[in-house]
Amino acid sequence: AQVATLDKMRQTLLRTRLGLSLAASVVGAVQMAQPARSRSSSAVLPLASSMQSSQRATAVLVHGLDSSKETWSGVLADLAAAGYPAVAYDLRGHGESPLGDPDEFEPAALASDVLAAVRAAGIKRCVLVGHSMGGRVAMRAAAIEAESGGASVLRAVVVEDMDVSPRTAPELSAEKRREVAAWGDGGEGAPGRRFASWGACREALLPWYDADEVRVDSWRNKRVRPHPDSSWWSDINPLARRLAWERVLASDDGASAWRELAARSGSGGLPFSVQLWHADVPGSVVKEGAGEVGGIADMSG
Repeated sequence: AQVATLDKMRQTLLRTRLGLSLAASVVGAVQMAQPARSRSSSAVLPLASSMQSSQRATAVLVHGLDSSKETWSGVLADLAAAGYPAVAYDLRGHGESPLGDPDEFEPAALASDVLAAVRAAGIKRCVLVGHSMGGRVAMRAAAIEAESGGASVLRAVVVEDMDVSPRTAPELSAEKRREVAAWGDGGEGAPGRRFASWGACREALLPWYDADEVRVDSWRNKRVRPHPDSSWWSDINPLARRLAWERVLASDDGASAWRELAARSGSGGLPFSVQLWHADVPGSVVKEGAGEVGGIADMSG
């Protein structure tokens, strides 16, 4: 019995020693590992994303009149599936971007907004694509970047379905001008583009779009959508539409930007390519006939 008791004592002592040894080993391992876990590196590595890649330039997509980044959703999906980084922006006063001071709504300001957003996102190389009215913005952005020489973020510019012929802005009475001002960024007595319901937003939009119910209703849950707080937001902005007509489409800035680009291209100093695309007739809004001032043929010449 004494021998058995002694054996049990020895086993207990051995287990205790082994346990202490194991615990000491674990603690030691933890202590040794701690410096490796807590050590940080001062070097921050650039990460690829859906917006930029070390292999390909980013497609930067700019929408047209009465539109927003939402119009590019299908294109963005196709580019992502093909492995091309891309991003779409809302121009000022469109989509979810603020309008800012209406007096500052000019082609150069719109173009500078886009270029600043690209650089703020850390995008180093991009192909700028401007659709319709966005094509005029792309032209001005290209003219701005042409001055930066080797510092330009642009690798190519695509002007899609837009020429440089000035469009005539629809007439608007003084009373209508006062009414459309309510679509600014909001404030006291001005709801801006946020509404209590879809019905309220619909009724506010209809007078500015010839009471076209089919067109306005097609925007529901797309360009006009509910927010978590139960309010409704309109990407569509009649004030931005009016300003775009007057300051961009009806101006000669497109022609001016195109001449600046042509002059630099002729002297071999344009650091990126510029391409002009247009839709097939009758879907295109550009002038295609020979001799039409500001049309495709005139631009090509």
